[in-house]
Amino acid sequence: MQGINIIDYATLSVADSIVALTDGSPTLPDAAKRMYLTVETDAVRWRADGTNPATDEGHQLASGDSISFTGANYRQLLEKIRFSKVSTTAALKITYYD
Repeated sequence: MQGINIIDYATLSVADSIVALTDGSPTLPDAAKRMYLTVETDAVRWRADGTNPATDEGHQLASGDSISFTGANYRQLLEKIRFSKVSTTAALKITYYD
């Protein structure tokens, strides 16, 4: 990914409630405009339109899947994206870029 810089790396646990990138450890960095995310355990659903996902609603990512928002300035999407577990607690790994 030439031309963008890594800002931070975070882990996000998706358990019993809807979670956002601001719930990660560390939280969404102020300068982050892009991200690469992998699902480490169990499946999640996500939405970035301001509506919360549910176990049967939203885009599904299975364990081992990844999603990349790196080609443009995705700051608004990063602020709105939310995740919900499908069955059991899922772990997400996130790399943030400027």
